[in-house]
Amino acid sequence: MQDDRPDQPLDEWLAHYFDARLSELDAACAGAGPEALPLFRDLDDDLWALLLSREYARYPNIRALLPELPERSLQMRWNGTAGLQLINQSKAFYVRAKERFSRSSAVALEDSTVLDFGCGWGRLTRFFVRDVALGALFACDPVEEILDVSRRLRVPATLARCDFVPERLPFEERFDLVFAFSVFTHISEAAHEACLRAIHASLSPGGILIVTVRSPAYLGHSDAMRPLLDSLGSDPLAALAKPRYLFVPHAAEPQHPQYHGGEMTYGETVISLPYVEQRWAPLFKLVDVSLLTEDMHQVVLTLRRIG
Repeated sequence: MQDDRPDQPLDEWLAHYFDARLSELDAACAGAGPEALPLFRDLDDDLWALLLSREYARYPNIRALLPELPERSLQMRWNGTAGLQLINQSKAFYVRAKERFSRSSAVALEDSTVLDFGCGWGRLTRFFVRDVALGALFACDPVEEILDVSRRLRVPATLARCDFVPERLPFEERFDLVFAFSVFTHISEAAHEACLRAIHASLSPGGILIVTVRSPAYLGHSDAMRPLLDSLGSDPLAALAKPRYLFVPHAAEPQHPQYHGGEMTYGETVISLPYVEQRWAPLFKLVDVSLLTEDMHQVVLTLRRIG
């Protein structure tokens, strides 16, 4: 957990510019539970992100209400970075997902049922807690230990374990929005097909799926994937103009958190855009592709459920 006295507190930034509003919110949060989270909806996204960082001491009731963060080492192990850098990357996807959902769905976010698929410790789930009605935010992950971390951090969502290769999702609800950040960047072709079918079955008609995939540049960035880059020949971009699913599994070691026995379905993945357009088409229509300058190896795809 983060220390209650952060080494680099944001109090001077927060108090100098926003003290009147934040003091009002802090007073309203005294002794409050998750029902108070909609009070934060009017805040600008960057200010909301800074409050979620918990790197301040001046507003103790806000800190008591908002979810805690795991220790820095767990953030690094799970996400490759930590602290404000990770908060900023997370905020970038949150803002993009909200905007793309608003553009693509007839249902307002505050009236929607939302699922974070592959939630980890809830780094993104927590961003949506102010937007989604109490009881309408759900999250799942195949690793029970990281779900236990989310519970310990007080992430206010309905949490459940899903299978690595799911036949169905662990909820009876139908979702208006499912988002999956850095899930389809890591799973085998068979696992991704199972995930797509399970998500499709749980989405409402016309529901929106927002996922991230790796760009072709990741093939040269990742040591594990470089042999696959070499296999594409002298013009990799031309090769990737065809449907391609490129996957390198991590070592099947019992201590690996994503190893569940048998074949390893977790590793490094690049999916070409023509693959998405052609092979996902029976279930989903691709409606938008966008980049995140804060995290260039996560390309955001917005899709609408077919059927």
